[in-house]
Amino acid sequence: MGRATLEGRFPVADLITEAQRELDLRRQYYWRRVRAGRMRQDDADKRITLMEAIVKRLTVTASS
Repeated sequence: MGRATLEGRFPVADLITEAQRELDLRRQYYWRRVRAGRMRQDDADKRITLMEAIVKRLTVTASS
């Protein structure tokens, strides 16, 4: 992963990579919580969809 700039900002490519990693982790973690009855499916779906939107927004920003 790249380093933060002097202003504390990270390159967009690093943000995308980290957001995608988080999305993958959420898919696994929430699936287990839903199966165990500790999370509702609609809550899991909403949180995953939000992270997908973050990845998409960052990707669009990077291509601009």
